[in-house]
Amino acid sequence: MKTFNVSAKKVIVVAMSAALLTGFAGCEDPRWVANKVSGAIKEKRLVDHLEAMEAAAVPTPDGGSTTRAAGTDGYANSAEYIKATLEKHGYEVEFQSFDFRSWAELDGTSLTVNGQELVHVRDATDDIPADYAAMSYSGSSDGAVSADIAFVTPDFDFESPDYDDTDGCEASDFDGVDVTGKVAVIQRGGCTFDSKVVNAENAGAVGAIVFNQGNNDGRKAVVNGTLGSDSEATIPAFGARYDLGKEWYDLTQSSTVAAALSITVEDAVVVTENLIAETKKGDPDQIVMLGAHLDSVPEGPGINDNGTGSAGILEYAIRLKKKMRQLPVTQKNKVRFAWWAAEEAGLIGSEYYTNEILGGYYDEAQTQIMEELGITDPSDLTAEQRELVEARYLDINPIKMYLNFDMIGSPNYIFGVMDGDLSDTKDSPDNAYPGDFEPPEGTSHIEGLFNEFFADIGESTVPQALSKRSDYSGFADWGIAFGGLFTGAEKIKSAEEVEEFGGDVDVAYDKCYHQACDDLNNVSNSAMTTNSKALSYVATFYAMSEDLYADGREDEPETRTLLRSFSAQESSHQHHIGERIKSASREVADHGHFHGDFDQDRE
Repeated sequence: MKTFNVSAKKVIVVAMSAALLTGFAGCEDPRWVANKVSGAIKEKRLVDHLEAMEAAAVPTPDGGSTTRAAGTDGYANSAEYIKATLEKHGYEVEFQSFDFRSWAELDGTSLTVNGQELVHVRDATDDIPADYAAMSYSGSSDGAVSADIAFVTPDFDFESPDYDDTDGCEASDFDGVDVTGKVAVIQRGGCTFDSKVVNAENAGAVGAIVFNQGNNDGRKAVVNGTLGSDSEATIPAFGARYDLGKEWYDLTQSSTVAAALSITVEDAVVVTENLIAETKKGDPDQIVMLGAHLDSVPEGPGINDNGTGSAGILEYAIRLKKKMRQLPVTQKNKVRFAWWAAEEAGLIGSEYYTNEILGGYYDEAQTQIMEELGITDPSDLTAEQRELVEARYLDINPIKMYLNFDMIGSPNYIFGVMDGDLSDTKDSPDNAYPGDFEPPEGTSHIEGLFNEFFADIGESTVPQALSKRSDYSGFADWGIAFGGLFTGAEKIKSAEEVEEFGGDVDVAYDKCYHQACDDLNNVSNSAMTTNSKALSYVATFYAMSEDLYADGREDEPETRTLLRSFSAQESSHQHHIGERIKSASREVADHGHFHGDFDQDRE
């Protein structure tokens, strides 16, 4: 782990901000205004918002907890609270509605193989590890199903140059394998879980179990996956540990192995909505945007994940508006706020927004360039002409940055800041930018400003790899500078981190991550408040800066973090705006998020 308590980065940002500690810097100084707004954030008001969100949650189908999952009344109640609070303080709120496939696993799931009743992830304890999980968007079993298991084309010879990791990825993998009326058991790797399960169903299987690949230590635990909300699979689908899959395979070499399974799900298309609000003041052609997902997982009320981020930007919206009335300043740029729906189902709300809004700006830019060049078919655009389209898009798109806040009050927290220049996490398996891909221009400056805030208050930070497993993902793909904060999820806190931030060693940052116990007792109010002050500081700085990524100081150090270019000309890995860069694997990413992994092992 690398923190910034003694690093060069922190020395730099301390030098950048030391003048702030000596007194008044002038009303139009973005840092002076940012400090005023940040200082107005109070813990009690944040906790009041969390209490309202916990009260908004409704009972889960099994009655064992409460939830604010997208598509439930708990989410609708949460959205209404955000809307009413914003309107009370003078904001106009827009609902961006979209169809959403709501899925929930009901109580009573069971899986037995070779007479051994397996442990569901929901029933696992510190002493009893999990054996399996139901995949999100699995079909129902319609009662108990008993059938033999049948393996497809597993490959355990990981060191072989001919090793094949594409078990079940093609329909032809099922040729010569009798899975009709059986439970297909398929090794992970090579393609999405959905492809494997759909191929199995088309071959006649009555259920599917995808066991982990086993080719490294990160691929041996339970596969906690999702088929995705666009899956056409209707059979039950589970993920299992690698060791179980290998054990079952060895048994089938000499005998028949039977399975019994049962799962009941609720699966329906409903309408849900993102909430969008923005300041009336500020340049509408230069928008600073903040977002947090409002939904929880189906299993619990999601007060840390992500009531904390939702509360943070809500309270910031309130304090910004009040301070802009009180202070003798002119807000330079418009600030837009978003509360996303259906993040836990696969970043659906934010992806819908970016595809609709940012995709619309791209289409407009393309139309303009084609008209200027006399081209009628987009496929006729050359590579150089597409670069003209991208440049025009970046010019006409008013959203100049996106700041993301997801889990900012974990009880065993760290202060995590997205590593915008990838200087510390480039080689991390949690980094979604392979090779010499670089984040959009301005992303590193945002990181530096967050680190500046924490340096000023004497706090260390931990650089967070850009895994693209939260709502900044779509903005990144559309070429928008991004940044954000994170206090940790299911991974374990190290002794070094305890020395820096306090807390408990060898305990998860959030031991209630994606569980029923993620309630008001699962939040560090102190961490939430500090991060809310940080987001207020950074967002206000940019709201008050005509030139977003210039610090406005004659004595600006030459060693300030350099901006990174998004130009495809500077990268052998050409990435066109709007093309999706896949997220990091769930096994390596703390904050596994979006309730399961799609498995994106595709070239």
